[in-house]
Amino acid sequence: MTTYRRRGHWRTRSSGTRHWVTTHHVTRSSARPATSPGRSHPRSSSPAPSGAVGWISPNASCPVCGAAVYFYANEHGSRVFFDELGPPWPKHPCTDNPALHATTAGGRQAPSIRDLGVARRPSDMRDRAWKAYAVKGIAIEDGRSSIALQPLNGAGRGLSWTVSRPLSLRADDIVFVRAQQMSYFDADACEPAIVEDARRAAEIARRLITERDRQHVLAAIAGRVAAGEMTPDEVAEVTVAVRAARTRGELAAAIRIRVTDLTVAPPRRGDLWLLAIAFVLMVGATSAAEGGRSFLMMLPGLLLMATAVYRLNPDLERGARVVFAVLTAVVAICPAGALGGAIQVEILQR
Repeated sequence: MTTYRRRGHWRTRSSGTRHWVTTHHVTRSSARPATSPGRSHPRSSSPAPSGAVGWISPNASCPVCGAAVYFYANEHGSRVFFDELGPPWPKHPCTDNPALHATTAGGRQAPSIRDLGVARRPSDMRDRAWKAYAVKGIAIEDGRSSIALQPLNGAGRGLSWTVSRPLSLRADDIVFVRAQQMSYFDADACEPAIVEDARRAAEIARRLITERDRQHVLAAIAGRVAAGEMTPDEVAEVTVAVRAARTRGELAAAIRIRVTDLTVAPPRRGDLWLLAIAFVLMVGATSAAEGGRSFLMMLPGLLLMATAVYRLNPDLERGARVVFAVLTAVVAICPAGALGGAIQVEILQR
């Protein structure tokens, strides 16, 4: 017999309702066979209907307390139980216990889009910043994974992802996307993992950085030193690499993080104010004059607009910055002219 203390937790009934269970002791027979847990909800034989609203139903029940859980197992016999799908991937406390570690024979098992329940809703344990998708298809070629994703309800536009290594995903598996990152359950490692969209990551990695970006990162490193997360030797090594970095990719590599996790210096407030003032000047010019005269009066606003846009995009090459700044200022003529014209009409009517 094995007895252990289980902390308070939420328990989900088969009906989908949840209730709180206080801290208690659990006694489990060590002779109990470690078989594949039974399903608490039958798996549908067809994908979720288009436009359906709901959430993935638990595909198993806990072998200790009987609560509805999400169960993953791989071909090697490793298995894991979760209280909810998606980041932060909360493990079920009954089975998150080294003393109860067991493996189970059989093939791979995982929740999928075919477990979607129309009446079910995700719990508060899931980080809603990550949007759930189902794998529509995956192709592995030249060591890269090309993945087609679709919304769980089958409606709306899907996503296309490219990852720079093979992934252990199958059609109908559930993944979670936030910005340029995808979180999924790695069946080979039997644990959650996060990968970047290779195309977007490569684009970000090529962007140039400024001295303000370096100082921003060095200040963050100083905070980690104060918190005791880095040693002086580590700081010295990282600082040298940060000062030598020219692009965001090099800067991310210097501090050993994914490039999509990199946070650079925020825009200067003065540049944002300059952008706002430029637009106000352009609107004022078109509302006070007509024809060629309004364009001449708009020139100071155009110059300020181009200057502000140039200063707000230091990660572009100089030539690209100039072109982008000029084009943005020219395009801004249309909304500024429309707003200025509306103001002029209102003044004339009064």
